[in-house]
Amino acid sequence: MDQEFVGEVIEWRGPAPYYFVPVPEEESAVLRGAASAAGYGWGMLPIRVRVGSTEWKTSLWQKDGGYLLPLKDAVRKPAGLDAGDAVDIRLMFDAQPRRQKRPPAKRVPVPRPTGSREPVTAEQLTIVPANEAAWEDLRAVFGTAGETARCWCQRFRMLPKESWASEGPEELAARLRDQTACGNRKARATSGLVAYLDGEPVGWCAVAPRADHPRLLRDFRVPWLGRTEDKADTTVWAVTCFVTRVGYRRRGVGRALARAAAGFARERGARAVEGYPDLVDGGFVGTLAMFADAGYAEVNRPGTRRAVMHIDF
Repeated sequence: MDQEFVGEVIEWRGPAPYYFVPVPEEESAVLRGAASAAGYGWGMLPIRVRVGSTEWKTSLWQKDGGYLLPLKDAVRKPAGLDAGDAVDIRLMFDAQPRRQKRPPAKRVPVPRPTGSREPVTAEQLTIVPANEAAWEDLRAVFGTAGETARCWCQRFRMLPKESWASEGPEELAARLRDQTACGNRKARATSGLVAYLDGEPVGWCAVAPRADHPRLLRDFRVPWLGRTEDKADTTVWAVTCFVTRVGYRRRGVGRALARAAAGFARERGARAVEGYPDLVDGGFVGTLAMFADAGYAEVNRPGTRRAVMHIDF
């Protein structure tokens, strides 16, 4: 099913991407009906888009009963598009028919990667910007169950009134895919790093401008308590999440990623980078020792559980 319309580019100063084209009400209604019939019940709508001679895959975002088409900089800038410009859009939705329910199949245990308990050195790992990694590799790191497969590294990026439950894992995964630009080696705007060991994807680290995290800016006292910081300063980057694949944990993958994140931020123009380790169990935000070993210095301790670890370049 194809939909063609002329839309106006709008700017939304929320999480990247910042530019969208609202889908008109009539086209939104048709897409919503087709998506419902095909069984897409989680709100995010996978779509193919054509602007001029450029075609790409993305997902439409639900908003106020309609849809917004995210317009990535990799598409917008070469086309010379900015807020207020009119653009011809072609949407292509390949709806698959709703599958009939079948009796549950007998579950066969799937072996997980076990790796070993030997520590991993930074030299043994290959760490690349997320846009140079395949999306399937990042999915393998996050897995299919547990907190990682529910959050998709969106805890600090969600908007007011959004939650894991309200948005759903498919939408949050689609947002991470857009933020990382996985598979697009020409993209410079990418969020995070992926670590490989002997060709296997084993770890993820989220690192991006601190101002790209609406919930971090709005709802948390970390990193602001006791500091006079410009929350809108895009030259300060934040390391907000680590995920190590099952079978490769507690071997030093996170430490290597914390060190690589500093270099990654610096290469992209950051004047500083910081992380917010959990002093009790580390969790997905990392441990104090992990950041200290990577060269970060403690600059603040907002409470008994969190520290702010910081590097000025």
